[in-house]
Amino acid sequence: MALPDEMEDADRYNFALGNFRFGLAVGAGLEWNDNITLSENNRISDFVFRPVVNLEALWQLSDLNTLRFNIGLSYAKYFENSQYDTEGVLISPTSDLAFTFFLGSVKFTLRDRISYQEDTYDVAPLSNTAVYGRWENQAGIEAEWAVNQSFNIALGYDHYNLWATDDEFALQDRAIDTVFIRPGVQLNPAIKVGLNASYSHINFDSSDRSDGYNLLAGPFIEWQVSEYTNLYLEGGYQALQYDGPSDYNNDAINALGLSSDDAAAVQDILQDDSNSSSYYAKFEINNRPSEFFRHRLSFSRTAEVGFASNFYELYHVEYNADWKVVERLEIGPTLFYEHYNTSGSESEEADRIGAAIGLRYHFSSSVTLGLDYRYIWKDSNLEGANYYQNLAFLSLYYKF
Repeated sequence: MALPDEMEDADRYNFALGNFRFGLAVGAGLEWNDNITLSENNRISDFVFRPVVNLEALWQLSDLNTLRFNIGLSYAKYFENSQYDTEGVLISPTSDLAFTFFLGSVKFTLRDRISYQEDTYDVAPLSNTAVYGRWENQAGIEAEWAVNQSFNIALGYDHYNLWATDDEFALQDRAIDTVFIRPGVQLNPAIKVGLNASYSHINFDSSDRSDGYNLLAGPFIEWQVSEYTNLYLEGGYQALQYDGPSDYNNDAINALGLSSDDAAAVQDILQDDSNSSSYYAKFEINNRPSEFFRHRLSFSRTAEVGFASNFYELYHVEYNADWKVVERLEIGPTLFYEHYNTSGSESEEADRIGAAIGLRYHFSSSVTLGLDYRYIWKDSNLEGANYYQNLAFLSLYYKF
């Protein structure tokens, strides 16, 4: 769970030191989870204490040059299953450092985003796992050039790293280098069209996994349908290709004590040499009929780097809303459905359905009480991979 998004740009910074402006919020939450390991049969429930600190900083060097910093820190303490306590400190995926500056009509952004996470619920192929510890870092540069009033072009480079903290997930360690370009034309005040293209080289640390590349290219449209509604649509070709087969079962094969010839034969059977060459699609519509209510519907179809496979094809549909019921009370429901298929000889086909609702009551501009509930259900063709989970979270936050 994260801090409530209650701070608008105008007042998100609540104190200053010299030329720096800061926003600081602290909080604590008590979570009850009836299936912390996402298991079908051996379900374990527990209470979890989660303190949180969120710090934002802004340095306005000039009218055009800005340095922003944001970091969210938290911790998870399990009451009865201390083996799942956080190793160190969790760092929110929204944490980042960004420097924006202009050279003539070109806007440059240098950024770095680092996080440390252990949650497993948002990683679709994972079951029977309580903790997936991973460091992630993404650094890059983007240049956006407004050529004229109608035409602009953005291009850039990103370097991404993932490091798992447990040997169980060592096959996930990788580096990805991405170059991208995004030209766009404003046809009229309401409609913008363009092309989005990117190429990523994927380099795995383990020799058991083959390196590869991910290519996406397709047109997009941004449409301001009305004063209250905007729409985004993108689709095109995606290729997720690998240099050769990958081995995901070497540890299990070695444990069988087979001869080298027999082990190699089993390895050849279980290797994944699959590649993906298909389409991708992204759709999002936002509607804000009043200042008190807004909602969003989104859909995507993509190929993602796999866990015990080269890749999995993921379909995801999600609806969420923010409703200010009265002056101090806000309600935010979320619903999602996703379907995925993994590659390889032990292919998994699964569906997940999730529903959540969050309530925020603002006692004042500084103090917020939160109550959240989330339900997730998974149905898989693999034995023992099904699960359902109920989670409730009570929180109190203070913004200085």
